[in-house]
Amino acid sequence: MTNSTSSPKSSSTINSEVSSDFLGVSTTPLNLTPISPWIRWLILALASVINFGLNYSSQNPQALQPSIQSVFGMEDTKFNLLYSVYSFPNIILPLFGGLLADKVGIRFAVNLFGSFVFVGQGVFTLGAYYENFELMVLGRFVFGLGGESLTVTQLPLLAKWFKGGELAFAYGLAKCAVRLGKSANSFLTPKIYLWTNSLSAPLFVGLILSLISLISGLIFCHFDRKADEKELLSSSSSLSSSKIDWKGIKSFPRIFYLMLTSYACLYAVIQGFSNLLNKLLVARFGFDVNFAGNIVMIYYLASAAGGPFVGLIVDKCRRKTHLMLAITLLFFFNNLFLAFLEDGSIHNPNYHACLPLIGVTIFNSFYSILFWACVAAITNKRKIGLGTGMITCVTNLSQTILPLLLGEIHDHTLGIHFGYCWTLIALCVAIGIGLVLNYCIHREDKKNGGVFNFSKQESKVASEKQPLLSSPTENETL
Repeated sequence: MTNSTSSPKSSSTINSEVSSDFLGVSTTPLNLTPISPWIRWLILALASVINFGLNYSSQNPQALQPSIQSVFGMEDTKFNLLYSVYSFPNIILPLFGGLLADKVGIRFAVNLFGSFVFVGQGVFTLGAYYENFELMVLGRFVFGLGGESLTVTQLPLLAKWFKGGELAFAYGLAKCAVRLGKSANSFLTPKIYLWTNSLSAPLFVGLILSLISLISGLIFCHFDRKADEKELLSSSSSLSSSKIDWKGIKSFPRIFYLMLTSYACLYAVIQGFSNLLNKLLVARFGFDVNFAGNIVMIYYLASAAGGPFVGLIVDKCRRKTHLMLAITLLFFFNNLFLAFLEDGSIHNPNYHACLPLIGVTIFNSFYSILFWACVAAITNKRKIGLGTGMITCVTNLSQTILPLLLGEIHDHTLGIHFGYCWTLIALCVAIGIGLVLNYCIHREDKKNGGVFNFSKQESKVASEKQPLLSSPTENETL
């Protein structure tokens, strides 16, 4: 006689299910026994190379900001166009990226977006070589057509080759490669410029890495295609991205929109802060260009190294909303401290500016992981495609607007702490808005039974009983 009582699920099973729901794709555990283990780790290495090259190139303007502004004699507002035109196409693309992958095939999409990145970086480098800023802006726009979409489309492919705890480990390493790429850019790019006294030389290194990423994507897709052709992956495990259900927008609860707004606000702030950090240390606090590059590199490396440990803490944390409030408050006071810190000079740098960066690094390490853990706790995979697309689009919109706003504030307050006092105060205002929204999330979560304050096991059980983002019709079809 069959026992109808379901047995408790192991932590590895839960981890696999949460990961698949979070991505919005089918990641049913696959029987990959016939595949040589070294091929699977090669796939992971190739995915990491793609992430490294992509993020090294995408962050080139940040490391070269003082040099670019010096060569072209421009203010922050005009310089920040390099960031805004990158974010502009990604206001829309994430919402349709899954549909495009369905239409043309996900492997083709990886190659297509990788080509956009390579061509965009090439145009950007040519613009620097000929000192044509309009050409540089065009290059960044083309780069933006593929940059973020490339990151999104490679993850489902990676999910075909890893399962359970291996899948989480693979994503962790891929995420680590993102921050390592940013760190390498902050460390190497200013040095290459000083060695060559040429804007195009460090960008050419980014172009080479973009080419390596493109080739890695081709190899990546080659092995995946061969595996499908040899039927090493079962037909039932073939990937298909979530179809966007436009009517589903109406069924999202209020807590989702609070989280969406909070993330768009705070993520734009941390990205805006990271973009201006290099010049802030040089122009206001008197750091040497090389030393400032090293500090920014350490900032990214510390965020990358802390990722695996942060994931463990978040998984075990039973007070996620409290932790979110605490790190947001820490971020606020560290920015406020930097805003009113005494200026330095090239002969007398103010090294106290390094102290608040510790708190900013803690926030940068925790917030994104903590946020998506909360999203996974209230979302089922039938809605995660639309939900994630909405969050990404609104976040990219905020990242398009904020750099222009910060540039305007900086350029109109140059007489006060080199324009960075009011710029940092503006960031504090945005963080304050995020803090209020996070408190509203905490209150709303308490009304919903405190789902965010469950352990990982309890959160999964609760979502199976009554997932917040599921309609009764969908529950019946599961």
